[in-house]
Amino acid sequence: MLAFVRAGLAAALLAAFSFPAFSADKPFQRDELADSAIRLEAQIKKDAGAVVKPAATLRREAEAAVQKSDYRAATRLLGQIVTAAPNDVSSWLRLGRALLQVTATDEAERRTLTERAATAAYIAYQRTSARNEEADALVLLGRTFSDRKLWRPALDAMRLSLELRETAELRGTYERMRDEHGFRLLDYSVDADAASPRACFQFSEALLSRRTDFSPFVAVAGQDKPALSADDKQLCVEGLKHGERYAITLRAGLPSGVKETLAKSADFTIYVRDRKPFVRFTSKAYVLPRTGQRGIPLVSINTAAVAVAIYRIGDRNLVDTVVSGEYGDARFQRALDRSQLRRLADSKGAKVWSGELKVENPLNAEITTAFPVDEAAGNLAPGVYVMSAEPAPAKPDDDFQDMATQWFIVSDLGLTAYSGHDGIHALVHSLASTDARDGVELRLIARNNEVLAVRQTDAAGQALFEPGLARGEGGSAPALLVAADPKGDYAFLDLKRAAFDLSDRGVTGRAVPAGLDAFVYTERGVYRTGETVHITSLLRDAKGLAAPGAALTLVVTRPDGVEYRRAVVADQGLGGRNLDLAITPSASTGTWRVSAYTDPKGAPVGETSFLVEDYVPDRIEFDIATTAASIAKGTSVEVTVDRSFESVWFAEMAKSNLSVGASSNSTSAPALRDLGTLNTRRDEHEPAVTVA
Repeated sequence: MLAFVRAGLAAALLAAFSFPAFSADKPFQRDELADSAIRLEAQIKKDAGAVVKPAATLRREAEAAVQKSDYRAATRLLGQIVTAAPNDVSSWLRLGRALLQVTATDEAERRTLTERAATAAYIAYQRTSARNEEADALVLLGRTFSDRKLWRPALDAMRLSLELRETAELRGTYERMRDEHGFRLLDYSVDADAASPRACFQFSEALLSRRTDFSPFVAVAGQDKPALSADDKQLCVEGLKHGERYAITLRAGLPSGVKETLAKSADFTIYVRDRKPFVRFTSKAYVLPRTGQRGIPLVSINTAAVAVAIYRIGDRNLVDTVVSGEYGDARFQRALDRSQLRRLADSKGAKVWSGELKVENPLNAEITTAFPVDEAAGNLAPGVYVMSAEPAPAKPDDDFQDMATQWFIVSDLGLTAYSGHDGIHALVHSLASTDARDGVELRLIARNNEVLAVRQTDAAGQALFEPGLARGEGGSAPALLVAADPKGDYAFLDLKRAAFDLSDRGVTGRAVPAGLDAFVYTERGVYRTGETVHITSLLRDAKGLAAPGAALTLVVTRPDGVEYRRAVVADQGLGGRNLDLAITPSASTGTWRVSAYTDPKGAPVGETSFLVEDYVPDRIEFDIATTAASIAKGTSVEVTVDRSFESVWFAEMAKSNLSVGASSNSTSAPALRDLGTLNTRRDEHEPAVTVA
């Protein structure tokens, strides 16, 4: 512990006292050019071969080739120069300019020459510390990007060049390019159909973060401080009202995320019209209660009546409609257009009711009205129903515009199904009372619409479909569970769709093992080379009981896929097994994997992984400061240490010759003495500090 603290203190003192301030990475960074630079240098060295002429001679010959406009010869000679002197920035710049002057044989070669010129300029920019050379490299980069119509990096390169060196010619080019391709207002839109309308302005570049206050740059007549929201490239004025007119000004200077501002102010006169007549349903829930009022809520806007139609798809067509999801181009629970509804009525189903529903019609307000299904359609036969709605009078002009669509059934049967090695367990309960429903007929329907089996629920509302029925493949695979009771109640359950699909959140679960199952784990997830990994395995059968008699083979694989160790581990009690794995000091870092086998030639019954990394765990966090500019050999300085928690470090440092001052959460030790000596070592290149 003490050695680690001493090393950390030495590094901190070295950074604090011995090094001059070091600038961060240069502001113009392009990952693709950094990768291209490696490839270009390798290609130039390969093409140049052995360079035998002196650099001065090569420069004269290259200059002569340029004077003759023989730019291909000039690029070859300059390639030899940068091969012999890779840090010769001026030669990299001349190479980039020469590449742009070469007359290309076709468009592909022109593109290649331009890309190589950009790479040469980027190498020059990264390898120089002279402002003029940096500015020249950025000008060349801006030219190569503009030639390829990559306006954003071209503008960034030119702007940075102007910050280094102002020239009238480049300023004029930059301003013209900025007006045409820089940060600017592209368009605007008015969201008048929303409950709270807004006007949104679209820009060519992303705006600053959402926390930026844009109110100084947006003026709305009659409002002191308009409500604004920014998202990526869009700025919106919120809280407008229907039927009113607004004068909005976007002022010059509005900031963006690319270090450019809006060059000119823009004035807009915007009218927010009333909302269009509109109808929608409130949710995708499709089971209506059989008892009580059966109403499907409809939300209408600016219409006095709603045209409603109800269609029924019979029991025998459920598989194609529900499971496959295909009905024309439609899928179960999705919106249908007018042409799909016509095909439904003509082939797969039938229209059972159509008419108009009168609704209240306050201007621009959303009104929710319950459509009485039981009164309109009467007794509903088994099957799935589709209700469509649109503002009345109907306008059948667009056959392919999605309509408001609600899929539903009316039922008191709640279905649940569990699949396992012992088959499919089905349970039926009342949705109204949650009581188990006995005597309900359950039909297991295959993908090809065949009835695989019929079962009756028992007093507990349960029924079992044997394992063989669940193992069908292709068209014989179970797809749908249909329930019907003697009173005509009806429900179905899609067996192909997950009830709770969390795969988009990285929670897909694991496959249920067919036989033995091994839970394999390590005591932590990250190790260093030279440490020992303790691997534990718990072997269980399909019922979760310990399997102590089975042989278990553990195979450890390195990150490169090569097997590192294979061991047969004997049972150490209740199916538990342990393996100590020593990681050699020269072992490769990365993700290591452990697989457990009961049959070495079969599939693994359990797996885990762990990381091997060269890391140093955090032990203490502190900041040090001093007023001293340097440390003279054999002398002491006063250092203030600001630590974040108590540590034995202070007890050990109390014996050294550093005087530590107290901060708000540090301990003061005014007379720290003599465990080690702080020495300085200076050489021709850089100072260093060590702790003996």
